[in-house]
Amino acid sequence: MNSPPTITHTLTSQSTGLPAYTGNWGKTQAAHLVRRTHFGNKVSDLNRIRSFSNATEAAQTLVDEAKNAVLPDDPAWFANNNSGNILNMYDIQFRWMDAMYQGGFLSKMLLFWTNHFAVSYQNMNDLPGKAPNSYTSHMYKYVKLLQTDGFGDFRALVKKVSKNSAMLYYLNNYNNRAGQPNEDFARELLELFTLGTTDKSGNANYSEADVAEVARAVTGWRVNNSNLSGFFDDDRFDATNKSIFGVQDNFTMDSVVDLIFEQKSDKVAWFLSKKLYTFFVSAEPEEVAVQALADYCLSVDFDLASILVNLLASDHFYKERFYGSRIKSPIEIYLGFLRQFEIVPTAEIKEFIRLQMPELNEELLRPETVFGWSGYNPPDSDGTPGHFTWLNTNLLPARWSTITDMIYGYNGAGDTYNPIRIAEKVSDPLNPFTLAEDIAEHLLSLPLDQVGIREVEEDFAGNPDYAPDVTGFPSYKINLSKILLGPIPWYEWTANTDNDGNLYYDEHLAEALRQYIAYIIQLPAYQLI
Repeated sequence: MNSPPTITHTLTSQSTGLPAYTGNWGKTQAAHLVRRTHFGNKVSDLNRIRSFSNATEAAQTLVDEAKNAVLPDDPAWFANNNSGNILNMYDIQFRWMDAMYQGGFLSKMLLFWTNHFAVSYQNMNDLPGKAPNSYTSHMYKYVKLLQTDGFGDFRALVKKVSKNSAMLYYLNNYNNRAGQPNEDFARELLELFTLGTTDKSGNANYSEADVAEVARAVTGWRVNNSNLSGFFDDDRFDATNKSIFGVQDNFTMDSVVDLIFEQKSDKVAWFLSKKLYTFFVSAEPEEVAVQALADYCLSVDFDLASILVNLLASDHFYKERFYGSRIKSPIEIYLGFLRQFEIVPTAEIKEFIRLQMPELNEELLRPETVFGWSGYNPPDSDGTPGHFTWLNTNLLPARWSTITDMIYGYNGAGDTYNPIRIAEKVSDPLNPFTLAEDIAEHLLSLPLDQVGIREVEEDFAGNPDYAPDVTGFPSYKINLSKILLGPIPWYEWTANTDNDGNLYYDEHLAEALRQYIAYIIQLPAYQLI
């Protein structure tokens, strides 16, 4: 057969991309970066990010650490027999939840890639020709690939994912052979992984004839169930010439990916940049910023680490209008809650979350469709932002109920939460006025004067002769303080010390703070990141 064409990407002149943020680097900016790159703003992560001198140093460190992270040892069920069952699938999910809680950018970026290169374990269980129960091991290798290569060369990542056994199974490319072409993978390679159906001007990026020809180019790939890898079978490959984007040659899997990046590099850059922007900045992409990031993609030849630093360290990323501009997904709200309150996700809590997730239309490694979850994706064809799909009149109360269960330990959600430790970490636990404001600020991404705190007309409880001096307090702080205190006089808000010198609240004060937390998490602003 003819040798595949050699395609060399020509670099553009170095683009400055998005200009770096050079303003004040304080708690507000650090908290925004932590929320967008982690699952909730855990106090230790926030303090660490604040310690960097500027946004570029912080973003560069997060990306470098994720890129060079050492993954934990493989689970015993994988190392021993390379197969598994649904309980092992849950183990993959639980290990990811543990990583989300421990922190670091790697887990957040993994969420992006499992949406971009969507594979669902549910669709892999009983495929013809697949070893029984091997789907968990294929999924595990898919996850490891995204972790190890998700900060490198995007073109190389596309090639590796295309040959991954889970992807070969999920999009039926393991059954794609000469004379019996299957277009499933070919279509998604163009539509979902690299180009999108149209460019930024609405022009088609490829034709149906291109899809058919790409399908022939990616024939010959099969799966070895023993070592869980994709392999090329020359006997199944369509070795005749193909015509793709008007170029004729005997394209293969690798050379067709190279062709996409050579012939359509500006469109790939725009598509990837828009996806990254939607996930990390705003559900409503701003074209000027997306184009600047796309230009930078080209200038660094699709080096993902460089692209992410440029985005996360940019002045655009820290615009105030983007604070609290995106609706949290279910996993962001649940793991974010655990991290904000430093509730370690025990096996019981992880199982509780796993059971809730499908009810809220998100289960890890089981996306809705080949498009992933629309909640993470750019607006659809009518312009509706994708994140609106995360909430409706049924899903919002379900979120409230689930978090309330975790606060009070209902329905198998662990123990009743003791709030004294977080009160010590974020505020003065003996000052109810400061505490009310600091807890709310810790939980919410919007400025408190924009949150819509309930107006409390009643006076503070207790003896009016000892009314608190709230002169100079903004109205939201006064109202938050009244909501926290309720029937408790402000001068009775105190804490005791146990034999080890640790502070603790009496139960009626602990319950008041739990009820206050429950109020905050039911504010619309708590649904925003």
